[in-house]
Amino acid sequence: MIPNLNNPLTPELFKLENFIVNHGCDVEQWFRSQWSHFDAPFYASVDLRNSGFKLAPVDTNLFPGGFNNLCPTFIPLNIQAATVAIEKVCPEAKKIIIVPENHTRNLFYLDNLFHLRLILEKAGLEVRFGSINPDIKELTTLAISDNKSIDIEPLINQDETLLIRNPDGTSFRPCAILLNNDLSLGAPEILKNTKQTIIPPIVAGWKTRRKSNHFKFYDQVVEEFCDFAHCDPWLINPLFNHQKNINFHEREGEEDLANKVEELLKKIQQKYNQYHIKHDPYVVIKADAGTYGMGIMIAKHPDDVRSLNRKKRNKMSVIKEGNEVSEIIIQEGIHTEESINGAVTEPVVYMIDHFVIGGFYRVHTNKEKDENLNSPGMHFIPQPFETSCLMPDQGRPCDDEANRFYAYGVVARLALIAAAREIKDAS
Repeated sequence: MIPNLNNPLTPELFKLENFIVNHGCDVEQWFRSQWSHFDAPFYASVDLRNSGFKLAPVDTNLFPGGFNNLCPTFIPLNIQAATVAIEKVCPEAKKIIIVPENHTRNLFYLDNLFHLRLILEKAGLEVRFGSINPDIKELTTLAISDNKSIDIEPLINQDETLLIRNPDGTSFRPCAILLNNDLSLGAPEILKNTKQTIIPPIVAGWKTRRKSNHFKFYDQVVEEFCDFAHCDPWLINPLFNHQKNINFHEREGEEDLANKVEELLKKIQQKYNQYHIKHDPYVVIKADAGTYGMGIMIAKHPDDVRSLNRKKRNKMSVIKEGNEVSEIIIQEGIHTEESINGAVTEPVVYMIDHFVIGGFYRVHTNKEKDENLNSPGMHFIPQPFETSCLMPDQGRPCDDEANRFYAYGVVARLALIAAAREIKDAS
């Protein structure tokens, strides 16, 4: 199912997408030059928003948890990309341990693990799940459906080697450890002082990673790409600011935040005036670390910050694993003008290594185009990528659905380059 783009592309965004489609070979060469200097993350997903006048990422996740939502027809590409990624880490790899999130009872997440294992097994690996959850003390079988289940086993660190103990006393010793756990609470001791390669590296976990830092690198990447593409970087880049030492409970830093919201709203309005955009600008205030759509609010006026009631302050104060919010990013809000059967949608693009392997649409029937869709009530529709998501189809109009998906892949890969630079800088 292909969503409707409710508004036609503005001339500026149409010109940029026209460049991307009609200069596909040059664009791909530009990406190859980037990957000659930076190692792509093992995998990632990027949330995008398309307003018709702006197409930009709003979040980049280095521990993607939605492999069950990908279109099955792209499994061969998934396998090929996984093979390339594994060969870079360990050319002779035969075994791998996936470290899952600790909240292993979520059926959708378990289905994600099932499909991730399937991809790696078809890439020629023997795969086991090793948990860092102290409550997992023995092999635990978790049912996903009547015909699907996965086994979670305790991960052991023995002589600086991470392994899983077999019932016969032997050990399952992998070449590499693949994290599908975003380490919101930090890396436990068991993951430290190991000889094996951990992917993504521990520094990519949310205990140390910051969204504002990621978008700082994204700024750099977009400046370079838009210099090559001869366009305004704002068309594919959300404006942002950040703030430390915020305490929503105690209302500490509230006035500074309100002032930064006002400043950013003025900058957005200036761009709206430049391009004759009639929408009202807004910003998204969210925790500078973490996922799951927690710790997020919308502001259209600085007084929206000053007038927060206790319930909203409580909501903004805590994110995943009970972590308290002390740092936030204030990001330009991007209206999503895509819809399916009247419900607002946004694309999520998945990558393994530097390959786009598919994606899905996040759909919400109870949200508006200027609201956060990553919230209870959302559902997912596999993105109907065609071959042209890998290369543009110059025989079709540049705003054709297939070429739209290719443009999505280009913008997502710009965020992937930013993540690669971010990890290299932190390592």
